[in-house]
Amino acid sequence: MRQSSPRSTVCALLIGLTAAMATIEAPAQEGGDQVIRATRSTTFSVPIYKSRIVDLPGPVKRVSIGNPDIADVLLLGDDGLYVLGKDLGATNVMLWDREDRLVAALNITVTHDLDNLKKQIATVLPGETVELWSAQRNIVMSGQVSSTAKMDAALQVARGYLEQMATAKDKIMFKQETGGGQAADRKSGEVINLMTVGGAHQVMLQVRIAEVNREAIRNLNAQFNALQNTGKWVTGGVNGGATFPDALFQPGNVRVPVFGDGTNASGNPIGPVFDEFAPTTPTINSTGLFASFLSNDFLANVVLDAYQTRGLAKILAEPTLTTLSGQDAQFLSGGSFPIPVSQDNGSIGIEFKDFGVKLSFQPLILDRNRINLKLNVSVSELANSNSVSLRPIGTTAVFTIPSLTERRAASTVELSDGQTIGIAGLMNENMRSAINKFPGLGDIPILGYLFRSQSYQKGESELVILVTPRLAKPIKPADIKLPTDAVTDPSSAQFFLGGKIEGSKPASPPSK
Repeated sequence: MRQSSPRSTVCALLIGLTAAMATIEAPAQEGGDQVIRATRSTTFSVPIYKSRIVDLPGPVKRVSIGNPDIADVLLLGDDGLYVLGKDLGATNVMLWDREDRLVAALNITVTHDLDNLKKQIATVLPGETVELWSAQRNIVMSGQVSSTAKMDAALQVARGYLEQMATAKDKIMFKQETGGGQAADRKSGEVINLMTVGGAHQVMLQVRIAEVNREAIRNLNAQFNALQNTGKWVTGGVNGGATFPDALFQPGNVRVPVFGDGTNASGNPIGPVFDEFAPTTPTINSTGLFASFLSNDFLANVVLDAYQTRGLAKILAEPTLTTLSGQDAQFLSGGSFPIPVSQDNGSIGIEFKDFGVKLSFQPLILDRNRINLKLNVSVSELANSNSVSLRPIGTTAVFTIPSLTERRAASTVELSDGQTIGIAGLMNENMRSAINKFPGLGDIPILGYLFRSQSYQKGESELVILVTPRLAKPIKPADIKLPTDAVTDPSSAQFFLGGKIEGSKPASPPSK
């Protein structure tokens, strides 16, 4: 038997006095699982920092404990034993009678207070099935919970218990023995999570992007030019622009001077020459009217470019994407265009920019029918209005980089299974109107239309983005319908005689 130090003897006497007082004041310990009926060989567990009373099969004179750092023991009379759990681990206790005959051998395991921890978890998470085990200094948790949020809550309660146990160990009132057994290990342990989340673990996100663009354009462009030559005077007018280059006469395309023959030693004309009236060539873009008048000394041309345009554009995209809870997913329906990028040594590299319908989201199942979504939706298309042209130094190649018109929405929402919410909406309206006219003449009624041009443009755009998350479950292959199921190749008779490029639709199978 290991000899105890005087300090250990004093500690044991104090613990024994405390235990005796507790036994007198709290007789409830005599019942239930607080009292252990020992036989010649008995194995039992004691929660850490808690005690058990052991009824021995006979009177005991001598006691030996394997590791006093794990548990403290104290004889109560000659047939009772008080056991206190001090640290996690296992030890044994041997008991002899007066004739040195072995009365009992006790195998003691000090574990976590799992009963108390189970009660705390049941209070915080009622209705959830969580199992607990003590493995060395760790706590193993298993079972099935209804959501990841409740799993995190159970883990936090267990970790809080381990932290509290470590704090209590630092402030323990008695000093652990270090002379026998292993040295004190104050590591609090870890929580091993073997729990699973019940129900569906995959989320299918359905997104509907609807956009309507309306455009109305009205344009009235009058192009007018007139010229009169009376012999001494040349007069005229123009609406639409004109130039006055020097007149060239055949043969030889020479310029004739106004005064004299105008020749010098080199034979070139000198002095002022005749100017030519060259109005800008009139055009009609879509619809319009034109008229011309010609006499001996008068010429007039009128071109009236007038049109009205109404446009309607509709964009509807319905991307659908499925991913696991907590995992990112991306979807792109469109394409990529190259962008030249300057690199070292004057070389040019290429990067690609995506455009089209792009969707990325990260779902998190909070409860059986509750889903948290972090999503980013964008709709973009190529535009030439603000394109950029680049010509690298030392080359004749020209790179034209188109611009993008993009509508984007980034949001975080929380929905139930099958619910729909609009995460973005836009109504945009713009109007432009312009008029160009000759001062004074452009204000004359009716005739003033020949001296002015005016345009009017109005645009409206409506955009809405709707999202619907659903808990995804596998489906039977027989229930799947693909877009290609209804497309068949035409037979030779259907193609050559009937002029069909698609065969007859296959007959649907009879319903069971």
